[in-house]
Amino acid sequence: MTSFEDFPMIEVKKMNETEVRLFALLFNLLREPKGISFQKFRNIMPRFYKNEDIESDRKKLYRDLNQLKSLGFNIKVAQFGYQSEDYFPYYLEKESIQKSLKFTKEELEYLSQVLFATEPTQESFSLSQKLFSHHLDLIPRFAKQPKEESESAETPDSSHTEKILQAIKDKRALTVQYGYDPSERVIEPYRLVRKNTTDFYLLAYDRGKKSLRRFILPRIVVKKESKEEFLSNLKITNPDLNFHPLLLKKHPEIEIPFQIHPDYEDRWKLFLEGASFEKVRDEYLVKTTNQNALFQFFVLSPEALVSSSEVWNKNFLSYTKHWEDLYQFV
Repeated sequence: MTSFEDFPMIEVKKMNETEVRLFALLFNLLREPKGISFQKFRNIMPRFYKNEDIESDRKKLYRDLNQLKSLGFNIKVAQFGYQSEDYFPYYLEKESIQKSLKFTKEELEYLSQVLFATEPTQESFSLSQKLFSHHLDLIPRFAKQPKEESESAETPDSSHTEKILQAIKDKRALTVQYGYDPSERVIEPYRLVRKNTTDFYLLAYDRGKKSLRRFILPRIVVKKESKEEFLSNLKITNPDLNFHPLLLKKHPEIEIPFQIHPDYEDRWKLFLEGASFEKVRDEYLVKTTNQNALFQFFVLSPEALVSSSEVWNKNFLSYTKHWEDLYQFV
């Protein structure tokens, strides 16, 4: 049995006031790509920048922006005519797309000849769509999408679902292929579950994996109906039916402490519904095997975060920086 001694302890360190302010400042800049003026910062972050001494607030904002610059964030201020500097929006500058490699027209023409010299495959067609996304005139007129693509757009074969439902009723094993994996798997289907009124999942025991698994219904192809009865004897529990993203097994379970702004606690509790957590005084202790699922909440509601562990803060900062780097190419 696994004990707490099997894992190194993570030192919990509360964020100080300056760190909280810098995080909130950064998240607001990420959320407003067009920029935020000093006066707007005072309105949306009154806790930090709305003192009686406006000059003191202005200096504090300058210091904070310079601190973020020293951490690698390229923060600029837009200049608009002769308006007061209080109304200049500060923004995170995306690196110029000119710094990326570009194809010349001659290179693209050569690539088009190579790609479409023979009957295009699924891979070459996908590649051509990316290469010529802004140069469609260079794609040869005879180039057509492979037949496999058009066939895949047809209505899914409902017979697979019928076979699965019958196997659930009869408690018989099935041999299936799942997704793009060509290998066959023997499963024992237990229950069909609907999530958010749209997606259907099959709860089934995978004999090869020797565990209960969740399969997205449209991705299952039944290869063989078996007369074999179930070898497993499982009892479906509420945790098996819980599809909360924090429970997806991406890493060993960890516990992360969070302090949440009171204005966002109702939204936070709604987000955590179905997950494993407890509140100790003013701190939420969240247990998860997929910490990345937490990031989206704080990207959408950065003001909700008052403090967390130093390790999680570092991971979150890395996550937001990664998506900021990707965003410049969109």
